[in-house]
Amino acid sequence: MKLAESNSVGKITIARISRVILGSLCAFAVSPSPTEADSRPNVVLIITDDQSPHNPPTPNFPRLVSPPGFSYSGNRVLTPFVDQLARQGIIMTNANVACPVCSPSRYTTLTGRHATRTGGEVFNRKFPLGEMARPENNVELGHGELNLARLLKNAGYTTAWVGKCHILEQEISENPTFWGTAAAPGLKAYPLHSDPKTDTKTNQAMRENQAWWRKQIRKAGFNWVGAVYPANLLELFNKPANVHNLEWTTRSVLDFLETRTTNPEKPFFLYYGMTVPHGPDPWRKTKEGFINALDADPNYSAEGYRTDLDYSFMPSRTAIKKEVIAAGFDAKHAWLTWLDHSIGAILKKLDERDLARDTLVIVTSDHGTWRYGKTTMYEGGLKVPLVMRWPAGIRPGSTYHHLVLNTDYAATILELAKADVPKNYQLDGKSLVPILRGKKTGALRKETFHEIGFARAVKTEKWKYIAIRYPPKILRRIASGKKFPSFKENLPQNPLPYLVANLHLGYHSSRHNPNYFQADQLYDLENDPYEKTNVLGLYPEVVTDLKARLTRHLATFPRRPFGEFTH
Repeated sequence: MKLAESNSVGKITIARISRVILGSLCAFAVSPSPTEADSRPNVVLIITDDQSPHNPPTPNFPRLVSPPGFSYSGNRVLTPFVDQLARQGIIMTNANVACPVCSPSRYTTLTGRHATRTGGEVFNRKFPLGEMARPENNVELGHGELNLARLLKNAGYTTAWVGKCHILEQEISENPTFWGTAAAPGLKAYPLHSDPKTDTKTNQAMRENQAWWRKQIRKAGFNWVGAVYPANLLELFNKPANVHNLEWTTRSVLDFLETRTTNPEKPFFLYYGMTVPHGPDPWRKTKEGFINALDADPNYSAEGYRTDLDYSFMPSRTAIKKEVIAAGFDAKHAWLTWLDHSIGAILKKLDERDLARDTLVIVTSDHGTWRYGKTTMYEGGLKVPLVMRWPAGIRPGSTYHHLVLNTDYAATILELAKADVPKNYQLDGKSLVPILRGKKTGALRKETFHEIGFARAVKTEKWKYIAIRYPPKILRRIASGKKFPSFKENLPQNPLPYLVANLHLGYHSSRHNPNYFQADQLYDLENDPYEKTNVLGLYPEVVTDLKARLTRHLATFPRRPFGEFTH
């Protein structure tokens, strides 16, 4: 495997990057014409994994580890290429996800629908109609279910996928005992600690498994499928390969873009799911260095161990670390500059193929992690970074401060693609096209609706109301005085269950959010951004209003009871 070595770091490197950005910015700093804005753009949708927009120190927990966002939103990190996108396009400062954990958030992104609407067979078997649904990492695309890729294909787009999946065949991806059985005859199991670098059977099995997963994604509506991580890296069930490899996934993105032309009759949609900064923590450092990321062997990937791939389109990992240190930034955040170089390579390829001006590039995340907000209704889990650049349709330097939800991405892309959406397809998002084209600057939404496990919430720009309700089986157990499992056996059991089945996430979330188990919560987001004080009893009229809004949202989920809100 070949990695490009950078001969210039520090001031020379920063100066070089600055010139590139300035030149690109000047090239795009022209208002789009009406004709250009009416054309159907290509779309590159890039989703990082577990990233909040900004992670300030949390009161009472000043050393709480949480991956930072990009430099443009005030983080002290080196991310010049994402900053370039932000300057050339629009920054959305109040972007949120509907369900703050990996799988349901990705489902929502790729369908424009709330997670409980999933057609996933396993989810609907666990939570049949008539019972409360508990959306978390149990949500997936159902076999044959309509989604953004299928709708865009019908509209004449070429659709492509690269990177993390985690929304197909959940039981199979998380349980290798199914591999090689009637449920997944094309998958091959191998020992957890076998090294594909030296074990040829394991290496070949991983190669064949990669082909199997690519086939599943093509069935979901994607014409072209490149490098795939079936779920989290851990779900490779191979210890040596449990390391991030951004070069491997970036290379696939570039391979796809090499196939594209500027033919306006065949636009494309490319979905790129990154694996960072989700665990294994890319910032974790031992005496061997950043063993999960920048100091890992770059020949390991989801298709085993390969030494024949050229990664010279990005600086070497050593050069990236030197670049970060020379610029005066903390080396533990070098993984973020690595991520940024992946995006930089994509932007360069768009320029080389003369695709940049007619391509909408979106960079966001599946959910946040600040203050262990993942799998909660708190801002730390709901809020995500969001920048969009489309030189032919978005005025450079734009900012939008009102509510946005990740259901809106599909609605926006489908409108730009002029795609037909069947009447029976319930699209929950609102199109952001009027915002992108500068025709509207005010709020498109009065509130957003959110769901996770036993919790539901509505959020306005000032208020957030959270309701936690349990199904009858859980209520009976609470009434009988029985306890619920904690994260570790040596910890006392809980009088109430965590919001989600994942005990690790529930433990950390409840520990860092003191009101976690309270059945009804109201927060003044303007005056209490850390959501420390539940002001439920102080504003009865606000509570009444938000409960009514929540009731209206829940009414759109037929036969999905949720406490007193449904009938």
